[in-house]
Amino acid sequence: MHRFGVGLIGTGMSAAMHAEALHEVPEARVVAVLGSSGEKASAFARRWAILRAYHQLDEFVADPEIDAVHLCTPPYLHELHARAAARAGKHILVEKPMARTVQEADRIIAEAQGAGVQLGAMFQHRFMPLPRQVKDALDAGRLGQLYLADCSVKWWRAPEYYQGSRWRGKLDLEGGGALINQAIHTIDLLCWFAGPVARIVAHCATIAHAIEAEDLGVGLLRFANGAVGVVEGSSALYPGFPERIELHGANGSIILNEGLGTIDWLLRGEANLHAERAEQRGAASSDPARISLVGHTAEFRDFYQALAQGRPPALSGAEGRKALEIVQAMRLSQQTGQPVDLPLRVMGDES
Repeated sequence: MHRFGVGLIGTGMSAAMHAEALHEVPEARVVAVLGSSGEKASAFARRWAILRAYHQLDEFVADPEIDAVHLCTPPYLHELHARAAARAGKHILVEKPMARTVQEADRIIAEAQGAGVQLGAMFQHRFMPLPRQVKDALDAGRLGQLYLADCSVKWWRAPEYYQGSRWRGKLDLEGGGALINQAIHTIDLLCWFAGPVARIVAHCATIAHAIEAEDLGVGLLRFANGAVGVVEGSSALYPGFPERIELHGANGSIILNEGLGTIDWLLRGEANLHAERAEQRGAASSDPARISLVGHTAEFRDFYQALAQGRPPALSGAEGRKALEIVQAMRLSQQTGQPVDLPLRVMGDES
C-alpha cells in the first residue's frame, strides 16, 4: 500500500492533534513540519519523530516527499499557505475555519481547482459514530418532515485563552470569535443534518472577554426545506456545557448530546432508545485540548483513501465553506440589524 507523505504547517495544539491522529492512519506518514521559527519546528519534529523541520514556506512546499499539506495555522494564514501548497502541486487539508471569510474560502477553492489538487476541510465531527447515525436516519426518512433544528454550544474559555494568543478574538486575524472557532463544528453538523439555510436573523455580543469579536451569538434560521432552527454559540458561559443538537420532525425527535457521547431516539412507532459511545465523549466545553481524536482519524483515512482512488474527499472545500457562510451571515445580520438571505452576495471581504 502506498503511504502518502504529509507535511504539517503549524506547531501548536491543532498540529499536535493531527500528528497524534496520523499515527493511526496507515495510508499516510508525516515527513515534514513547517513552523514560524526554526526552533519551534525543530522542537515539534523531535517530539513527534518527524524527519525534517522547516521555517521557510518555499523550502517546505518544494520538499518532493510531501504529497499533501495539513494547514494547522491561524485562519489569517490559510489562504497564503493553501495557495503556496496548491502551486507546488500538493493536496491540501485545511483546519476549521477554512478561512476568515467566504471570499477567502472561494479563492482557496479556485486555487486548488486550478492546480488540479484535492482540497479537504476539517469538520471531523461528521465522521464521528453518533452524527453519522443521525445522518443515516435522516436520509432514510425516519424523522419525517423536519420542523425544528437547534444547536447549542454553550462553552467557556478562561480569559487566558485569549490573552495568551496574538490572534484569537481579533477580527483581522481570526475573522470572528466564538461562532467561527468554538461553534462552527456544531453549526456544520446542523446544516449537514437539516440542509441549506435560506435566511438568518442574528444577534451577537461581546459580554465576558476583552476581545474584538463576539463571545456570544444567537441566530434564528429558516432552512430551505421550510424548517426553522436556532444556533446558540458562546465561549462566555461558565463552566461550559456539552454541545447539543435537537431535531424535531413529523415522526418524533432525535437528541444528539455530542459532547456527552449520547443520543436519544424518540421516534413515533419505535421504542425509545438511549445510546452511548464513550470514545466520542470529550470535554472541549471548558478545555480546548480535551477532544476525542476518533473523528480526526476517520477523516484523515477518508482523505488519503480519496487521493489513492482519485476522487474528492467526502468533506471537500466546498463542503467546508458552508458553515463559514452561516457564521459570516450571522455577523452580517448583527452589523446591519437585518435578516440575511443565503447564499451570500457580498462584494469584497466582510471582516
